[in-house]
Amino acid sequence: MKSKLNKTLIALLTFGTVGLAASGAQAGWDHHGYGPGHAFHPYKQSQLFGQQINARQDRQMERIQAGMRQGELTRFEFRRLMQEQHEIRAMEHHFASDGLIDAREFQRLDRALDIASRNIKLEKHDRQDRYAYGR
Repeated sequence: MKSKLNKTLIALLTFGTVGLAASGAQAGWDHHGYGPGHAFHPYKQSQLFGQQINARQDRQMERIQAGMRQGELTRFEFRRLMQEQHEIRAMEHHFASDGLIDAREFQRLDRALDIASRNIKLEKHDRQDRYAYGR
C-alpha cells in the first residue's frame, strides 16, 4: 500500500512540475528570465536610451546653430553652448563604455540635457545679439 502511495505521489509531483514549466513557457518567459513584467532586454533598453539621447542632442545642436545663424548668440555664447554639448557627448561615451547605458546613467544624461536646453533658451533670449552694435 505504501509503495502505491509513493508512486502516486511521485507521479503527481512530476506532472505538477511539468505543468508549471509549460505554463511558464506559455506566459512568455524567455531563457534570460525576462517575462511579461519586463518590457525589454537590457541591451535593447540601452539602445533605446542611446537613441533618445542622440535625438535630443541633435535637436539642441540645431537650435544652437540656428541661434548663431540668426544672430541671437554671440561667439562666446556659441562656444560655451557647444562645449556643453561636447561634455554631454563625452559623458554619454563614458557611460556606454561598458556596452550599456542603464537607467541611472540615462537619468543623469537626461538631466544634463535639460540643463543644456535651458541654457540654450536663456542665451538665445538674453538680448545679447551677435550684431548688437550695428552692421
